[in-house]
Amino acid sequence: MNSEDKKRPPSFLSRLRGLYPELEDRLKEWLVRQADLILPYFIEFKESARAWGEDRWLWMKSDLKEKFWQVSYFIHDVRTGKQRVEIPEFVKNPRFAAAVLAGFLLLGGNFYLLQNRLVYAAFYDGKEIGYVSSRQAGEEAKARVEKELEKQLGQDVFLPAPITYKTSLAPRTKLNSRADLVAACRRLPWLTRGVEIVVNGEPVLVVRNREAAQQVLAGVKEAYRAKLSREKIEEIEFRERVALRSRQVAVNKIAPVQDAISLLQQGRIQEQTYLVEEGDSLWSIARAHDLLVDNLYKANPDLTSDRLQIGQELKLAAAEPLINVMITSTTVKKEAIPFEVRVEFDSRLWCGQTRTRQTGKEGEAEVTYRIVRQNDRPVAREVVARRILKEPVSQVVARGTRRMVAMAGGAQVSRGSGNGKLIWPVGGIITSGYGYRGREFHGAIDIAADPGTPVKAGAGGRVVSAGWGGGYGRTVLIDHGDGLATRYAHLSRINVSRGESVSRGETIGTVGATGRATGPHLHFEVLVNGRRINPYNYLR
Repeated sequence: MNSEDKKRPPSFLSRLRGLYPELEDRLKEWLVRQADLILPYFIEFKESARAWGEDRWLWMKSDLKEKFWQVSYFIHDVRTGKQRVEIPEFVKNPRFAAAVLAGFLLLGGNFYLLQNRLVYAAFYDGKEIGYVSSRQAGEEAKARVEKELEKQLGQDVFLPAPITYKTSLAPRTKLNSRADLVAACRRLPWLTRGVEIVVNGEPVLVVRNREAAQQVLAGVKEAYRAKLSREKIEEIEFRERVALRSRQVAVNKIAPVQDAISLLQQGRIQEQTYLVEEGDSLWSIARAHDLLVDNLYKANPDLTSDRLQIGQELKLAAAEPLINVMITSTTVKKEAIPFEVRVEFDSRLWCGQTRTRQTGKEGEAEVTYRIVRQNDRPVAREVVARRILKEPVSQVVARGTRRMVAMAGGAQVSRGSGNGKLIWPVGGIITSGYGYRGREFHGAIDIAADPGTPVKAGAGGRVVSAGWGGGYGRTVLIDHGDGLATRYAHLSRINVSRGESVSRGETIGTVGATGRATGPHLHFEVLVNGRRINPYNYLR
């Protein structure tokens, strides 16, 4: 080989053969990429074609089986002579048989295609949701529902999984209407981003966004603020720890703002039971559990009256708020200042007698209260300021100190001014006379004596009653005739019985302090026709 051959450049074919390995590698890579793109569609088509073929085979198999038995019965009838068939000569021609078979297949295929059509079965999460004429129809229904929900919430919504479709031949009647398909799409588990209101670490409800959550919390406070429009609100805050947390939630879990406010205020119904104890009434039970009597009737339909039995079980259905609002406010009220009663002793008045010398008048003050409420219920109250608008005027009462001494028998230091029909039942100091004692009327005289001192009948008569007389303690009532009667109260012991006749000066009991008494004494009343009369009119 000469030097010129060595310097000759390589030919085109030589260069092409050098590039072939590189072109071959690139072509293989391109084919692999195309195969990766096309293969899923081929697999889906293969699965759809196989499913379609299986459906058609099952339909044809069932139909052909029925036709086979019909033909078999016909042939059997012909062979046994039950039916006679005269076959024309042209029918025996193989070409005619082939034409008939082809026509039969053509007509059967057309009839089948008229009754059925290619449809798409829509699936979500493996569950069939309906049949559509095309994938586009299914996606349009989905898009319509998505648009409606986004307009309603004002934010994006989405499905966690796509809607899938499978082709098949099915009766035309199986296709869903557009309205049915839209309704089916509404029932799908649409999701969105929501904001959860968390109270003391526990989620209670979800609203669409943080702005709506702030509106809910402000609305709860404002509802209580509006009830106290006449008071000055100093502070209003939630008792519990409240936090907001963004999370993905189902669309149907989103609560409207007003519904969320009502739920936080009213809470959920908490049912409890209560066993009736001695002394309980519907009113006392309702008050103790912050309920109304009507609430008890509603929670216990079997209650027909307010009569309760000890041990009876009652249901207490009360709504507990999901969140509590603490409100501190101040209010100004005008209050009456009660007047004082000043007592001045007067020796000109009998002991027990009083006389008003100056009428009292109430004053007036302006009081500022600071009140702390939990929701609607006050839990604390304090006076922060007090201003006197009008001073009260004291009432002056004169009280007598002049005492009368009564002695049983004939020797007395002082006598009554009466007609002498009655003798003194016991001797001692008169501690309270007949007449007003302050604001209370005293219709008898009280004679102080040592416990156990004998008490004598003021006159002869019949014992009407002898026993316990409530605030009178042990009491004896004697009827003396002509409408005159005497009562002896606060006795420590009774010596007579009902219906017994007693004589003037006979011992009927002893002095005591039973009933409502501050010390041992005899409460002595004189009654004329049932009306209390001043005993002085009958004693001497």
